[in-house]
Amino acid sequence: MQRERLLDAARRALQESDFGSVRVSDVVRAAGMSSRSFYDHFATKEDLLLALIHQAGGNLTAELDAIFADALSFEEQTSRALAAYLAAFAGTPLDLEKLGESASAPVQKLLRHYVREVGVRVAAQLERAHRAGASRRPPDPIVLDVLLLGLLGIASSYVADGRRDQLASLQPTLRQFLLRVWS
Repeated sequence: MQRERLLDAARRALQESDFGSVRVSDVVRAAGMSSRSFYDHFATKEDLLLALIHQAGGNLTAELDAIFADALSFEEQTSRALAAYLAAFAGTPLDLEKLGESASAPVQKLLRHYVREVGVRVAAQLERAHRAGASRRPPDPIVLDVLLLGLLGIASSYVADGRRDQLASLQPTLRQFLLRVWS
């Protein structure tokens, strides 16, 4: 319960400021808790960041698994998967550009892990769609990596700039683009 309150407070703080500017004291104040409570759950602010990424990545991969398990059309699965992917970054707003090189090796490793996990799931679904005739060609792993990383960059940039509404309005265009690439 306390850990969740701290994670929620950190997410809210990240909607107002970038990770480098968010202080532990900001998080505990927003959570209505003490610094001691924070350190009962996290050794450092970076551990908090890792927990946020892990939570968002785990939620996203579980959501993709559920979307791809549903008997939906290829187009509907693409729409829902895209919405889930973009929402994951809007829900845990990290300015990846600012985080960039200053992100520790564990943070970079965890981000890469979840991008890979998403890629594995999307590639498997694209392969199933190809075998079912919903897609003319099997997925190209390089194209898939470029698309996922590009979407990550777009989402990160829009969220960091406070343009969540504009990101949401891009979804139909991004959906059409993905369907064109994958069909």
